Amino acid sequence: MSPPSAASSLASAEAPPPFLIDVGRLGRRLAPLAVGIAICIAGVALSGFHKGFPAKWVLGGGVPNWFDRADSWVQTNQSSNFFLHHIIGGLGSFLNSATNDLVSALHWLTWVGVLILAVLVAWLVGRWKTAIFAALMVSSFGILQIPNGGPNGISDMWQPAMTTLSLMAVAIVISTIIGIPLGVASAVWTPVSKTLRPILDVAQILPAFAYLVPIVVLFSIGNPAGIVATVIYAVPPLVRFTEVGIRTVRRDVIEAGEAFGATRRQILRDIQLPLAAQAIMLGLNQVIMMALSIVVIASLVGAGGLGDPVLQALQTQDLGMGAVAGLLIVFMAMWLDRTSAALGKHATRRVGVGKRLTRPQLAILWGGLLVVVLVAQYGLNLGDWPSGWGFSIVDHVTNGMNWVTNQLTHVSESLSSFLTLHVLNPLQAFLNDFPWWLMAALVGAAAWARGGPRRAILLVGCVALMGLMQAPVGYTFQGVTSYDFSAWGDAMQTLSLVIVALVLDLAVGIPLGIAAYRWRAADAVLRPILDFLQTLPAFVYLIPVVALFGVGNLAGVTASFVYALPAAVRATTLGLRAVQREVIEAGQSFGSTRWQLLLKIELPIARPYITLAVNQTILLVMAEVVVAGLVGAGGLGLDVVTGFSRSEVGLGAAAGLTMVLMGIVLDRLSQTRQTQGGQG
Repeated sequence: MSPPSAASSLASAEAPPPFLIDVGRLGRRLAPLAVGIAICIAGVALSGFHKGFPAKWVLGGGVPNWFDRADSWVQTNQSSNFFLHHIIGGLGSFLNSATNDLVSALHWLTWVGVLILAVLVAWLVGRWKTAIFAALMVSSFGILQIPNGGPNGISDMWQPAMTTLSLMAVAIVISTIIGIPLGVASAVWTPVSKTLRPILDVAQILPAFAYLVPIVVLFSIGNPAGIVATVIYAVPPLVRFTEVGIRTVRRDVIEAGEAFGATRRQILRDIQLPLAAQAIMLGLNQVIMMALSIVVIASLVGAGGLGDPVLQALQTQDLGMGAVAGLLIVFMAMWLDRTSAALGKHATRRVGVGKRLTRPQLAILWGGLLVVVLVAQYGLNLGDWPSGWGFSIVDHVTNGMNWVTNQLTHVSESLSSFLTLHVLNPLQAFLNDFPWWLMAALVGAAAWARGGPRRAILLVGCVALMGLMQAPVGYTFQGVTSYDFSAWGDAMQTLSLVIVALVLDLAVGIPLGIAAYRWRAADAVLRPILDFLQTLPAFVYLIPVVALFGVGNLAGVTASFVYALPAAVRATTLGLRAVQREVIEAGQSFGSTRWQLLLKIELPIARPYITLAVNQTILLVMAEVVVAGLVGAGGLGLDVVTGFSRSEVGLGAAAGLTMVLMGIVLDRLSQTRQTQGGQG
């Protein structure tokens, strides 16, 4: 037998004995368990073994009391306080004037001018197909009519559509003025990015309903409140897309500019911004879509427009009117989406207006438009769309939806009974009785395992604060307001709705995403359906859902499931398509079957995208669950709706803040350390 070599002897000397334990690794694995046990012990010591959250634990006299007092102070000092009267009041007056002026301008253009302007813009930035599509969509605002009880019994939607278009235009301009500079600042200065990140996270997590209450307190009912709500909801994607677009400009291009002596400002202006233009335009496209998705919610605060008939339909359960009004919102969204998307395609190419037409030709074109408008306004005395040039399909839609509802009555009743009795009610009862300290322990352990100690501390604090948002027992304010707000119980009810909708979305969305990836026919069928679902505003989902399942929790779960499904499908498909072809070919060379490639190679590599799908689905489900409070879904959404409709500011604001805390918990739990760039 030959003696062992020096290399083998050295390797055996350096290798640890098999019976030794890696203490550091074991400690890292046991740390989350130790954190959970410590939280349980602390919670039991503080509150005892009791279900839910202690009713006597109230933060500083009650968070609802804080908001009620703030509302009372604002109402008392609105005319005397400099900030409220001159700054907030001045901003409200400016927004109101800008919207009214734009509505007047659209009326002055007449329906002919608006139609020609929409077609010209679509043609200049896109193709003739884009122009024809714009003409059809804009014409639908006058052609499709709804009953109004007037002399002719119907009313066109041209005026409400122009009101909505004006609101959207003002909100989009303000969002652009705010979002692009903030995105540039975030890309240039890292401290700005770190400061804005949590603010943008909260703005995206916070359901629109939640900030309607403080907005109405400051701006009262009207156009300004609707515009401010729209801007808050729509700005974050533009900031993020602008930052990402600038940060992803290739380093060698920037170094080439520096080599030619360009200053930092010149590099930003002449290199980074032009190369990031496509990303910025994509962000602007998202702003437009998100602004239109909140148009119905803006109608709740008096903004008017196409959202009014949708709200009226929900209140009266007039399915046909709601469906037609919702369809018009979809048409407006599709028109603006196609036009802005065409503009985005030309953002990084010197193609479009400059290539098609010379400046004299453009001057002739716009001059011709002005002549047409002047003739239509002063020669033909035209105005809004003629009331006789349209028809109503409301009755036909109502009859059709009633027929579908009757055909599906047995299925919907069986599904409703099963989900309510065997899923929703048991889950709600279980979560409602779940001790708060055990919930905090589970959240803390999971957060420690996924993101480290900072994330664990943050999320445990959020769980505790969710319960502390409650109102004191027998709460009254100035002898008038009296309501019972059990933040923990309502939060657990909302959580049950979110869990059921999330499970359904992932159970359906991930397989559909896989099918769209594997089979071209499935992708061709799913693409227009997903486009339609993503374009449809959140409120419009409620109309067919109420027709099938009536009001209640199941309506909220179903609407949330449909609303969030496109995100789950598309993120899964995108992740699978991002797998490198060389990796797949390597698996095939080893004899892997198609299913083995999917299960052992493609899905594991696409896991970050699927994690993103889970994260985005959670946020979308939470946004729709709150909206579903309008159709009787319980929990925090109903609290926000009740607080808003009854002017109980404390109830609505405290419920909205509880919703934010829950959103932060679910959002951070669905992200790994890598997806946040190491931020806890």
